[in-house]
Amino acid sequence: MKAQNQTKKNVQTSQVKKKNVQKTPKSIAERIENLLNYKSVTVIMLAILSMAFFNNYSAIFDKKVNLNGDNIVYYSCGKAIAAGKGFTNTMGFEETPHTHFPPGYPLLIAGIQKVQPNDILVVKKVNGVLLWLSLLLLFLLIRKITKNTPVAFCATLFTAMQSSILFFATIMMSEMLYIFILMIIMHLAIYLNEKLFIKKSSWQSIVLFVLFLLNIIYIYLVRSVGLAMALTAICWFGFLAVQNFIQYLKEKRKNAETNSLPVLKSFLLQRIMICLLVTVSFFTVYKLWNIRQVNSGMADGSSYKGVFLRKTGGETMKTLDDWKERLKYNISGNITKWLPNKLYGTPYDNDAKITGGQWTKGLLTLLIFTAGLFYLRKDTFWLLLFYLGSSMVIVVMFPEQYQDGRYLTPLMPFFIFLFFNGIANIVKWICRLLPKKPQPLILQTVVLFCICTFWFYPDYVKAQEQLRETAKIKSWEKYNDPRMHNYLEACKFCKNNLPDSSRVITRKQEIFYMFSGYKKSESFPWYAEPDSVISYLKSQHATHVILDDWFRHAYVTLYPAVRNYPDKFKVLTVIGQVDTTTKQNPTYVLEFNDEWGYRGEYANGVKSGEGAELFQDGRKYVGHYENDLPNGYGVLYDAAGNVISKGKWRNGMFAGQ
Repeated sequence: MKAQNQTKKNVQTSQVKKKNVQKTPKSIAERIENLLNYKSVTVIMLAILSMAFFNNYSAIFDKKVNLNGDNIVYYSCGKAIAAGKGFTNTMGFEETPHTHFPPGYPLLIAGIQKVQPNDILVVKKVNGVLLWLSLLLLFLLIRKITKNTPVAFCATLFTAMQSSILFFATIMMSEMLYIFILMIIMHLAIYLNEKLFIKKSSWQSIVLFVLFLLNIIYIYLVRSVGLAMALTAICWFGFLAVQNFIQYLKEKRKNAETNSLPVLKSFLLQRIMICLLVTVSFFTVYKLWNIRQVNSGMADGSSYKGVFLRKTGGETMKTLDDWKERLKYNISGNITKWLPNKLYGTPYDNDAKITGGQWTKGLLTLLIFTAGLFYLRKDTFWLLLFYLGSSMVIVVMFPEQYQDGRYLTPLMPFFIFLFFNGIANIVKWICRLLPKKPQPLILQTVVLFCICTFWFYPDYVKAQEQLRETAKIKSWEKYNDPRMHNYLEACKFCKNNLPDSSRVITRKQEIFYMFSGYKKSESFPWYAEPDSVISYLKSQHATHVILDDWFRHAYVTLYPAVRNYPDKFKVLTVIGQVDTTTKQNPTYVLEFNDEWGYRGEYANGVKSGEGAELFQDGRKYVGHYENDLPNGYGVLYDAAGNVISKGKWRNGMFAGQ
């Protein structure tokens, strides 16, 4: 006991000495470093970063409903939860349990709906607030793990300016909530790794651990890729426990004064306990969610299994060569095109062959990232490596047709950090090689300032140009896209002229839902034959069809059915006109009735024999046909069933009784 007390006194004495040394810095760099760590300076930096964020965010904030269908699905699910319908699809003809997206973000939308019903702007602004809070946490996190304030400031500043991050902060998507929870988990993970909470007095640590567990579970329910964070927590604490165990055994074998053994044992037990509790908690929730999915009609419990196995042409991944081809395409694309585009704003052409210059830039970027991991503490080194590694495995395994860099967006704060930290570490290495050994902090600050001012800032502002221009347009009707304008006008027509009981078939169900006043609709098979399309419309009890030119599948699939069965479709409105220069077609809102048209005998493909025909105005002819027309005896009824003409017909004309 005395020995332990003496050890504590020695530790306290050494800490006092360190503090005394810090009070009398020997160099300008040390004075600057101490100054940057003052709380008042931290507050000023956070204020500057906040102003930079709000300046960029307000410039690109778009009040219009984003036309990405996924964000409307999130919104509709949130409305359903707020209305007490549960996690339900409400856009289709039948309300069914939703099984594609996880429920975490719709739960947030539901909470907002309770306060501000049907206010999309509030949902968008909440995403902006989540990004702002994430930036504050990012700055504190980077400074904590690097002890380098300039790196933390630069990385946070350009995260606040990164165009794709800003874009997702203005639409109703889950990326911002995911990034915010991710930052909380990172802070809590580092705290729990450093603090012992086995003692009874550490109740605060226990509370934080419970929050850590809840956030691990919730991040998976926000985005399925949150699985990467859960696996990271399990692997990281497990890895640290193994390290502690090895160190514990080494200390125990020394057979000397082992005052450090209780501490090592305490850390070992703590990390084992965290690893086990995270594993049990996460996989329990994971299993329960899969059971819910299966009970809701999903065969394997996950909507993403089928997505992962889908090839570009609609086929299924079957052979090892299929996976080799996908990994080759995705890995090379991420290195040479999509990641440089997100990090530097470098344009790319997905269809063009990868050039040597693209490979050079991509590989140099990876080297800078590698340098960015060096000089981190061993624990945070492995934490970032586990998370980025597991996340990128998921990204590169995703189908080729979805690879445009979108799924890199939640990872960009860390990639931007690794870039600036890599540059700072390279400068540090150079300083060590110089004869006079200059202080790295000053040179790092100068180099980072030059990169930010003359490279990153102009490119990041340029990358925002399209977002800024789009935000200035007050409504989508004024956007320079006639096909889109025609479709939205068709939705508006349905909103004003069709009853709520109408059952509309359209290519983009989500956009129709939002712009038609929340009317019900369903999509259609994209590559079906005309007879199959008619059968599908009949099975869905469809009343109306939108034939549009904005999404090509309508004219590919619906138009042949309309052309082959014109009697079953009645034109309610035509929007736009044929443009041979742009190969643009009009948009039609059609009424559909399977009862319309002819039912009877045929000969050589034409109406011949006894039959009946219901016309679109309600009239009905029953009688004999020849050469596709009424010929012979027949009766014509009006819409009320009263006889209009009864007798002989010749070539479709009544010839008398």
